[in-house]
Amino acid sequence: MSFLSVKSVKSVVQFLWLQQPALCLRRGLLFLPLLLATALFSSAAEIKFDFGQSPDGKLPPGFMSLVSGTGKPGDWTVMDEITSPATPLILSNITTTLLANTVRPILAASSTDPAAGHCPILLFTNETFVDFNLTTHLKIVSGTTAPEAGIAFRVQDEKNYYVIRASTVGNEAVHGSLLWYRVVNGVRYDGQGMGVLVPISRDTWQELRIECIGNSIRAFLNGKQLIPPVPAGAPPNDASLPRINDTTFAAGKAAFWIASDTSARFADTRIEYSARIPQIKSVIADVIKKNNRLLGLKVYALNKNSTTPVVVADGKDEDIGSPGGKPEEDCLAKGTMFFLKQPGYVEVTQPLRDRNGDVIAVLKTRLTTFLGETEDNAVVRATTIKKAVESGLAILQDINE
Repeated sequence: MSFLSVKSVKSVVQFLWLQQPALCLRRGLLFLPLLLATALFSSAAEIKFDFGQSPDGKLPPGFMSLVSGTGKPGDWTVMDEITSPATPLILSNITTTLLANTVRPILAASSTDPAAGHCPILLFTNETFVDFNLTTHLKIVSGTTAPEAGIAFRVQDEKNYYVIRASTVGNEAVHGSLLWYRVVNGVRYDGQGMGVLVPISRDTWQELRIECIGNSIRAFLNGKQLIPPVPAGAPPNDASLPRINDTTFAAGKAAFWIASDTSARFADTRIEYSARIPQIKSVIADVIKKNNRLLGLKVYALNKNSTTPVVVADGKDEDIGSPGGKPEEDCLAKGTMFFLKQPGYVEVTQPLRDRNGDVIAVLKTRLTTFLGETEDNAVVRATTIKKAVESGLAILQDINE
């Protein structure tokens, strides 16, 4: 891997861009106003990965082990690490020496496959992120071909994602590097990424932070922005500092990542993010608002944690997750429609279909009734509501995301 040297900041860390000047100019660096960065996470949700809640030797709940490239998935386990006295621990750019033995749960990653194209991934499946701020501590323990560890983000699957990885390999002058690049349809574009040489020692904890705002990306190591490199003399952590601008992936999941036969550790991981409102919830709320004879509207679908339909949208979020009954199961499985008439209201249960005509969810519509109303009348009215829901959804496959 070849680098193009530029002037270092404070002569401590030698910044080196990858030899892709034309690409850097074409993709550009994005400068955002301070207001955007300070306001982005003001009402953010937060996820903290508490590995202490996971049994030793097992995968944490909500994660899936995959492999990017060749070979088999790696080994991911939760274990206790004893941090001995006088061991330096980097936390938020402050190096602290612990005064006593400390036991803390960490995520251990390892692989025995030395192939250069072998990259084990531990994917967090419970959330999809758009704008986020991810912080983790990582430590590279060993590795021969490519001792590398980091975070994959905006992951679509094991063949499509961004990654920012740390490595203990650099050049003769600087032992270590940090690199951002894309993997698209299984092809690694590491030669078209952006990287810097920075000292990274084995068996030493590093704090890695990744920030995504829209199409802009930047990465910090031990509290200092390194990707993209910061101009000499620029104030640290200024929101107007340069950012990578890339539109390949707009949203996706997050994952821990290692390369080849690397052994690494991860700890203290948290993600601040702007929670997305699923499109189906917005559509249902809008349809209810526009129909004054509508008493209730519920969408049932399968989710990751159930084998029977559950409520994924109801306009008020009062019954989210509540299981459906036999009518909802038959409607989802067979496309069967159900009609129910009660004093004061009628209820029609119908299948929601995607553009190919496949049933992917169930819509239960409750309407005020009128004297002399028949099943046919009720179905016609409910079908009008159903069409409004389907037309408001651009991608019905994302209905329970």
